Amino acid sequence: MNAHRHSNTDDGAIAALSAIALVPLVLGLAIVVDSGRVWSERAALQNAVEVTAASAASEWIRLGSVCPPATLEYLTVDDASPDAHDCTTTGESQDGTLTVTATDSSPLFFAQLFGRSSANISASTTIRTGSASSLVGVWPVALCEFHPSLLAWKDSDFSLTTSYTITLQSGPTNCGTTVGGNWGVLDFNGGNNSTGETIDWVQNGYDEALDVGDVVSGSPGGLTSSIGIETMIGNPILIALFDLAELSGNNATYRISGFVSAILLDAQLKGAAASRSLTVRFETVIVDRATASVGDGDNYGITTWAICAYDNEGDCS
Repeated sequence: MNAHRHSNTDDGAIAALSAIALVPLVLGLAIVVDSGRVWSERAALQNAVEVTAASAASEWIRLGSVCPPATLEYLTVDDASPDAHDCTTTGESQDGTLTVTATDSSPLFFAQLFGRSSANISASTTIRTGSASSLVGVWPVALCEFHPSLLAWKDSDFSLTTSYTITLQSGPTNCGTTVGGNWGVLDFNGGNNSTGETIDWVQNGYDEALDVGDVVSGSPGGLTSSIGIETMIGNPILIALFDLAELSGNNATYRISGFVSAILLDAQLKGAAASRSLTVRFETVIVDRATASVGDGDNYGITTWAICAYDNEGDCS
């Protein structure tokens, strides 16, 4: 009889201890479930802010407008529904930053048992705009950045629509003392610079990034009809600029200093080197982040953008 009474007492104690032990388990489950919901909603908000900032940066560069209503509609992608948002800029559209910030309140379910009904979430993305310091799709024919045509184009704030016939030789001496001429044919991958390879680069551009500051092998005498330049007449091209050329012949090297976009209008590539020339018309373009990065180099009419910070973490200087 006493043993039975002790058994009931033990069972009650075990039940009480089990109930107490369940409290932290339930609390842990509440934290896990609600944290997962908050994380998911914040990820959606961050994605919406990124898409909005990217679209806004493109609009800012192209039209000068800062976060127009149509652009802010992207804040609802991925089912995001921010309670508040903000869009700010610094500098100018050709050289500045644009930041989109959004905040929201994420409802909590299990945590309500412990007196907390919602969690505040926020996300921000900052984009830097400026000159391109890296490009994919660059033509294998580089131009001395001190050529008078380029200087005139830059001094006009990229407003000129002049056509320039730039000869192979008789160029400025600023770009090098041992490599003469205005143009150089680049060997991007340091190989044998075969004709077939150069033709592919002429028609399609180099499929890897070329950076400002890169030193690329090349040849100052490679402007000939054999590399297929004539097939690009009437098409836009991305031209690498160089500020220093050294050595000579097939051992020449070119230091990349920037980029310019142009329409190729004519190519005279037969006869003596002194009579060979390319005729181009420079133009302004905007290059998307997928094929570019933003730098501090001189701008010759190519503007791009890139994300530089999330939630104020990053370098946008």
